[in-house]
Amino acid sequence: MPTPNFRFKQFEVYHDRCAMKVGMDGVTLGAWAELPALVNASEARILDIGTGCGLIALMLAQKYPLAQIDAIEIDPEAAAQAYENVQASPWNHRVKVHQGSFPEIMNTGALGAAAGGYHLAVCNPPFFKGELRPADAGRNLARHVGALTFAALAQGAAASLHPQGRFSLIIPYSEAETFDNLAYQSGLYAIKACKLIPVEGALPKRILLTYSRTRSLLQREELVIKTKDNIYTADYQNLTKDYYLEK
Repeated sequence: MPTPNFRFKQFEVYHDRCAMKVGMDGVTLGAWAELPALVNASEARILDIGTGCGLIALMLAQKYPLAQIDAIEIDPEAAAQAYENVQASPWNHRVKVHQGSFPEIMNTGALGAAAGGYHLAVCNPPFFKGELRPADAGRNLARHVGALTFAALAQGAAASLHPQGRFSLIIPYSEAETFDNLAYQSGLYAIKACKLIPVEGALPKRILLTYSRTRSLLQREELVIKTKDNIYTADYQNLTKDYYLEK
């Protein structure tokens, strides 16, 4: 049985009421995503699209102590648990959870003046579009593109960003070209790409991508998660050292 909670160095999240549990994809994205260098940290606004239990929103709240963060979650149970996790954290005055779909929240004005002005938007999106859908409805929402298509995500992310903002996400490596084309059609340009290799010598399974509304030279990276002896690599430990209690 999986544990109902996951403890990090500065906060704890419960995820037993969430369809998708705390996992490496979310932790890696939360540790990797960054605000643009020129943004004044005291004015930073961050958007977490599909927050689940609130993991990435809380990681970014820890990383950026002055940022104001909005976290969107479509599933009512997950949104309720995210709210509880945020309230129990040291940053409950800076993180706000919104329950509803991303397009709905964007279109109804629920984000107020922040919409169109986020310096960083992040998403660990649903992406298992070609596999058998699980029977659980909440897990369906969390895992499959029927809940939020890549096209809708790219369009919404572009609309949410400040002119100098960044959008970062993690998707299967095999979907990178598809998403990149959709992002380009929405006015977003890839500026950073990091292949995630699960174990030394393996092919990449995931890719981290960052987009901007302005063109710049694409920065390419690779990150190996574990050695062949099933030990986290020094690079991965360095990336996540501020969060994980131990490796």
